[in-house]
Amino acid sequence: MTIEFPRTMLLQTLKLMNGVLNRKGGSGPLGMVHVSTGPSGVRLAATDLELGLQRTLPIPLMEERAFLIPDAPIYDFIKELSTETLRWSIDDHHSITITSGSAKAKFKGMSDDNYPALPPLPDPLLFSLPATDLAHLLTETLPAVGEAGARFILNAIKLTLSNTPSPTLELVGTDGHRLVITRRNTGTWLTPEHKTQTLLIPKKAGKVLHTLIPDKEPPLIAIGLNDSLAGFRIGEYLLTSRQLTGNYPHYQGIIPKVTAPRLTIQKSTFEDSIRRVSVIGGKDTKPMELSITDNHLTLHTSNLDLGEATETLETATDQQPFKAGFNAQYLLDALESMPGEQCQLFMESPQTPCLLTTPEQPAQFQHIIMPLALAA
Repeated sequence: MTIEFPRTMLLQTLKLMNGVLNRKGGSGPLGMVHVSTGPSGVRLAATDLELGLQRTLPIPLMEERAFLIPDAPIYDFIKELSTETLRWSIDDHHSITITSGSAKAKFKGMSDDNYPALPPLPDPLLFSLPATDLAHLLTETLPAVGEAGARFILNAIKLTLSNTPSPTLELVGTDGHRLVITRRNTGTWLTPEHKTQTLLIPKKAGKVLHTLIPDKEPPLIAIGLNDSLAGFRIGEYLLTSRQLTGNYPHYQGIIPKVTAPRLTIQKSTFEDSIRRVSVIGGKDTKPMELSITDNHLTLHTSNLDLGEATETLETATDQQPFKAGFNAQYLLDALESMPGEQCQLFMESPQTPCLLTTPEQPAQFQHIIMPLALAA
């Protein structure tokens, strides 16, 4: 059989599928993309058994076939082509010959006999919202979510759909050293019942979801869930994710209750200063020291082998002298993902959690970082 593809559309789809594939599966089925053809179009799908991503391209074909293709080499070959369209020829042994102008390459495919079936989206879908809102929430949350090797539940992003009193989506992420709580009053309920719903999805699902949101003309995103699965519809893409199970950490108790900020500063000024001072890095680098005095903030770090760096900024501060230690990268992650132009720092004592937020959206973004002990 022969399939004619628009090159840009196929390239974009294969790139996104690559973010889902299980590379530990090597050349087995879980390391390949599933292709199926029929009157409704050409469907490409990928799964690692936790996530499933599929897209149906509007290329209707009378012949119904299904096979597996090696995503990475085909993507690399297509990326180097320059024609607007390309042709796939698939033989009875699932080999794919790709032709573009005078360029031609043949790739070995595989039967889909042992390929797992992807689950459908949960039905009905419950909630929809502008993709840009979800993109902002994910940008703010992902830096604080634990990696796959961390404690199991710390690899989860917690999403809560609620009416408070208008439709609201809240995301929470933590790795045990920092915590992000961010929310938007946004979206529309798609069902008559507006019951609060909570989803726990792995960080990888959040990363894939973020990459699916285009920069130009982003569509609405619809969200659904059942007891074991979360589903997202983004334009032509359907993403399913296994829901993680377990008790998410009780995080409300560590949010600082202090009402007066110790520091208010231009976010970009604070971020640039941290970058300069943190050039003194390495595994033996001491925590970055933040010293607050009357309308001055001093940042200092040192390393026995490399030296030390200090910078003092004039800014609005609490009247009481204060000193605390931090992981510099955690501070940068918080500032890079923070909305608004101003940053405020709330902290009861050098040993208690530090809250970073913006006075422009104090109820919508909270980034909490655990301090580090400074040498006596």
